[in-house]
Amino acid sequence: MNVAAAARGLNGIGLALVTPAIQSLVVYCTDDNKRGSPFGWLQLTGNLGSLIGGLFTLILASTTFMGISWRIAFHAVALISVGILVHLYAEDPHFRDTGKGKQLVHKPAWSEMKDLVIEAKAVIKIPSFHIIVAQGITRSFPWSALPFAPMWLELMGFTHTRTGIILITFAVASSLGRVLGGKLGDYLARRSPNSSRIILSQIGSASAVPLAVLLLLGLPDE
Repeated sequence: MNVAAAARGLNGIGLALVTPAIQSLVVYCTDDNKRGSPFGWLQLTGNLGSLIGGLFTLILASTTFMGISWRIAFHAVALISVGILVHLYAEDPHFRDTGKGKQLVHKPAWSEMKDLVIEAKAVIKIPSFHIIVAQGITRSFPWSALPFAPMWLELMGFTHTRTGIILITFAVASSLGRVLGGKLGDYLARRSPNSSRIILSQIGSASAVPLAVLLLLGLPDE
């Protein structure tokens, strides 16, 4: 259990490092009024990758390679994402204009940590940051319960096939909604660049409440 907890913690650190890096690349490569659509497509491809990865993991569930059973899926993900695809396709546009004759100046690790703490303190003092953190905490509750959706649907009387179709439909609709939301945010940002994206995100969050009530109370109990 201790080994699994430590491995899960290290995996979480790695995932936390990947997301800001990808988002930074999108910010560097796009304009302010055209940034929503790339983020939407990024979420779409991420959801499709999750679907494909889930099917790939199920196929490997009964496979044993060099004494490793289903855990080979984790090694395959690490090899593909970190080893091969990053080497072939990843390019940081921040370093394209540095020139061959210039050298990057590396600060000591202690100095980097000190600058990071100063930046973190400055961000924490922003009132909007407090609201974002509070909303992020409350929005994490349903996503923590969502992995139990297949079991709940089957207890409600749905068959395995219908449960799978419902979950796939949810993933596809979520992916398309992210792309549509990104494009709509870009359109509204041209009219009101300071508040349109925030208003659109709040409308999306508020609409989840009546839809969740309809889902939980409207389905027939078989």
